[in-house]
Amino acid sequence: MEVHKAGFSRIVIDEIRMRLIACSPQTTLPQIGAITFIQHFGNALNYHPHFHVIVADGVFSSGEALQFYEAFLTHDDIEDTQNCIQKRVLNLFCRRGLFDKESVEKMLSYENSGFSLDAKVRIESWDKEGLERLIRYCARPPFKSENLRWNGPWLISRLPKPSRTGETFIQLEPVDFLEKISKFVPYPRRHRRHYHGVLAPSSPMRKKVAACAQKRPEHASEQMQESAKKASRNWAKLIARIYEVDPLICTDCGKEMKIVAFVVHSAQIRRILSGINWPLDIP
Repeated sequence: MEVHKAGFSRIVIDEIRMRLIACSPQTTLPQIGAITFIQHFGNALNYHPHFHVIVADGVFSSGEALQFYEAFLTHDDIEDTQNCIQKRVLNLFCRRGLFDKESVEKMLSYENSGFSLDAKVRIESWDKEGLERLIRYCARPPFKSENLRWNGPWLISRLPKPSRTGETFIQLEPVDFLEKISKFVPYPRRHRRHYHGVLAPSSPMRKKVAACAQKRPEHASEQMQESAKKASRNWAKLIARIYEVDPLICTDCGKEMKIVAFVVHSAQIRRILSGINWPLDIP
């Protein structure tokens, strides 16, 4: 299953890359920028493998100076890309013995192909908060711990949105719950995030793209520029974003603390902990 998903992902990215290059102004050695998020779960804790792909709507030039050229995509371009993905994926499954040629030709003639390429979500370049929300959605975990509640011996999992039958929660035995979420454990040594084009780890343009992402666009208003914050943040702000607790705010006076040094020697750590009457043994 993991092999088929990898081949499917390569086909999707390759077709998107060719379409963006064809719909963008001509430039030397154009490259795309994209991130693929692999998910294995559905809203009801069901096993539902699928992909989310965030793609820059244009191409980057690979010259000395970084240049971005916006693509001009139409609805027909999206539909043509979807049809090309469908044909290549079905042919891939045919070569691997999952379907025969007659079944592939029959499925290609269906009015409802079962393939859907949705490109309606678009984030403006200045909308950093909108981009963060989109990435948080694509990289979200299978469930929130806040949605789990005990009801006697049962475990109640509140659904993020009502199901097709109108259910707002599911009730499971603890063992059944563990069996469900065990299917979401990633395969060993398999990445759940894949970076393509200029965003790939080996791309020489990755640092240039990251540096340009921190610049504020000139055409944006003051309010937009204020909301477009830097992409790089210190560790304390990252912790505050994830856990919604600022580690640099003093719990006694409520004022912001300043880091003056990092203590790494065990003898000094034990001396400091003893001075504030904190336990010295690791729990």
